[in-house]
Amino acid sequence: MKTAFRLVLVVAALAAGLVERALAEAASVKLELLPAYVKIADALAADNLAAARAAATALTDYAGVAGQKQIAEQALDISKAADIAAARGRFKSLTLAIEPLAAGVDGYTVMTCAMAKADWVQASGDVKNPYFGKSMLSCGEPKKIDSASGHNHGDGSGHGCGDATSDQGHAGHGQHGCG
Repeated sequence: MKTAFRLVLVVAALAAGLVERALAEAASVKLELLPAYVKIADALAADNLAAARAAATALTDYAGVAGQKQIAEQALDISKAADIAAARGRFKSLTLAIEPLAAGVDGYTVMTCAMAKADWVQASGDVKNPYFGKSMLSCGEPKKIDSASGHNHGDGSGHGCGDATSDQGHAGHGQHGCG
């Protein structure tokens, strides 16, 4: 009986060690994938297709090694984009795959833009909208989480694409406004 109990304890300890290792590896994946993704977002925000393609190629490699097939495929699509509009369109799909990895990670914020009808993850700091680039760089806001359902959504508060006060400022500068 004592031997069986010891065996159960050893198996439980091994299982706990494997779970701890898996959690550490998952955190490591986030630490590699998120900065690579943000480089794509930053390049698109700067209207730099060549840099976006290069960053997407790097993310493809990181995601492939990490076993993140969907992220690798989405990043590869961006690396092959013919123009910045195509890269931005494909970036929406990549964001859907990346966004869950950013949840709760310090230093990263999930942003939303109602006009683009899209989200992105960025390193904390000033808004850098990858969907409109320099023409509307600061259009966007942190994505809100509905605590009742756990779903994310933008609510138009603060300087966001749905904020009428902010929109007047955009329109006054010859831009098409946030919405």
